[in-house]
Amino acid sequence: MNFESLNKMITYIENNLTNKIDFNELSKLTNMNIFILERIFMFLTNMSLTEYIKKRRLSKAFEDIKNTHLKIIDVAFKYQYNSASSFNRAFKQLFNTTPTECRNSMGNYKMIPMIYFENNQNNYHFDYEIKKMNSITLYCFHITAKNHSDLLYKIRALYDQIKSSTYYKEFNDVGMYGIFTKNENCYNYYLGSTKYFSDLEKYEIKKNEYAVFKLVSRNQNDIVTLEEQINKQWIPSTSYYIKNSLKIELYKDDSCYIYLPIK
Repeated sequence: MNFESLNKMITYIENNLTNKIDFNELSKLTNMNIFILERIFMFLTNMSLTEYIKKRRLSKAFEDIKNTHLKIIDVAFKYQYNSASSFNRAFKQLFNTTPTECRNSMGNYKMIPMIYFENNQNNYHFDYEIKKMNSITLYCFHITAKNHSDLLYKIRALYDQIKSSTYYKEFNDVGMYGIFTKNENCYNYYLGSTKYFSDLEKYEIKKNEYAVFKLVSRNQNDIVTLEEQINKQWIPSTSYYIKNSLKIELYKDDSCYIYLPIK
């Protein structure tokens, strides 16, 4: 796995901890859409990008409180907190001490270190096809979130919920779909199948041409690895334009199929 682009992203984050982080820029630096980037980052670090940025900001704030005479409210604003109360709450949650206690104490410094991804030049072999598909009607659970990190947590909760119900088996019997979409204001995830359920929301996969990647595994770690390699190796090697606002996963038998709409 080649981590050069991820390290460029980490450098960008580090240089912009006192500014608003542009997630579109993170996407450009890594050549990945934000859905896949978030999943890969969480898989590699066990935390979301948003959580990492928050921890790095608080870690730098800790240093400022210890090493400068800046007012605590000014430190809060410097690291993108809108109020002293929200900063104090986040600071205490991470370091188990308040900013004022931190400044007045003689205790050890605490730091959440900058991540560095080690480089590995392994190549990846793909199993994929280009496929024209007619529209497909699905019946789904639908969840939304204002940011992708929250969406990932909600997806886990949804899977935990339906695994204890009859839906999970019925979805799998005909093929279970996971659909990621994004519009200006929110992230969406649909989980369902072509089987009709009167109590579930209808979702239509539009007629389009798709690049379809087959993975003989349903393990999430394997899926994340494949998605990363698609973005880092396959997409730059083709002339296809990938519509990054939509990604489809189809789970069938012992395999996962990743559908990327192209033109």
